[in-house]
Amino acid sequence: MNIKLQQCLALSGVAQSAYLVKQLAQNGMVGQDKLNTLIRSLFISNPKTTEEVYGSVSRLNLGMQVLQEIVRNDEGSLKSPDVLRYFLGLMHLERKMMAKKGMLDLIGERLDAMEHLSLEDPDLGNNQLIQELSALYKDTLSTLPFRIQVTGEVKFLKNEEIADKIRAVLLSGIRSAVLWYQLEGRRWHLLIGRKKIDRNLLLLMNKVHEIH
Repeated sequence: MNIKLQQCLALSGVAQSAYLVKQLAQNGMVGQDKLNTLIRSLFISNPKTTEEVYGSVSRLNLGMQVLQEIVRNDEGSLKSPDVLRYFLGLMHLERKMMAKKGMLDLIGERLDAMEHLSLEDPDLGNNQLIQELSALYKDTLSTLPFRIQVTGEVKFLKNEEIADKIRAVLLSGIRSAVLWYQLEGRRWHLLIGRKKIDRNLLLLMNKVHEIH
């Protein structure tokens, strides 16, 4: 997979995170498989390929669809104003995190310390792990001057279990944003390179269809 396709895969991870945040805030629930993919990505620290971070291209099918609507500026069913705001917010927050000396290392150390974790666990969205990831987000990213403001149903936002999931998903979105920058993705690509991203997304989606 060439680097442009890998960039699209990482961006799709950010887009999937943004969409799940909206779902949690507005509906209080998300698909377990979609959540597992994002949580798992936090613990793949030395991947041989970008696909390995997510398990497979097909696991980001939702994120690819969301990203497609974002780069096409479509008024579709997936890209709402909130999703776009979370997507752009995650990209901005990642830059703020990288500018804060030692924060990325601290996050990595805390993730490594979660020794009870098994990546083969079919339920990576279990309460204990989600609570630990939420605490990690609060101890690190929540201390930065820029914060992502999540809007939705008050009954869900005030539910601590759902709020913890939102923070865990935001953390996974930052992981994908970090990966995008590591793959030489840059902010201007989102401004003037949307048609190229769209073309590469179609190639990725075709790979999913070929697999199936």
